Amino acid sequence: SRCPLPVPFPQRSAREQQDGERALREARSVRAEHRDRLQAVQEQQEQLKQQEQRLHQERLSLARQRERLQQLRDELGPGGPGTLLGTIPASGLGSALAAPLAPGAQGLLPGLLPAVGMFLGDAGDPLASAALYGHLLLLKHRAQMDHDFLENERIFLESLKKRP
Repeated sequence: SRCPLPVPFPQRSAREQQDGERALREARSVRAEHRDRLQAVQEQQEQLKQQEQRLHQERLSLARQRERLQQLRDELGPGGPGTLLGTIPASGLGSALAAPLAPGAQGLLPGLLPAVGMFLGDAGDPLASAALYGHLLLLKHRAQMDHDFLENERIFLESLKKRP
């Protein structure tokens, strides 16, 4: 068997230099890939952090809105949303909401009440429920003011009848 001929030193040195340069290029390429991946992970982490902050703010906002709604409920007494309109039965709620205001109450709260239909479309949304509840509270207030106005008019008419 033949023994391989030794490679001359300059050729071996040139091949080793080429191998070393190739290995260095590969190492730089791997390092660049790792740097890119690290940057992508950091960007994703920052996006998640911002999303978490937004969610936290939204939760705080919802908690404040719930507190305000509970305060309104507490101020109105123990009746709660089920008895919000007093003597109007639940079956007559739709017609009661569509009923026009009494003539003396036309200018009480102009433009303050949006259309009820915009709240009824999204019944599962807590904000829509709160808005509908607020709308109903304003309607109850208007109804009470109408009742007071009509009661005052009745008293006035009775006093006129009693005069000679």
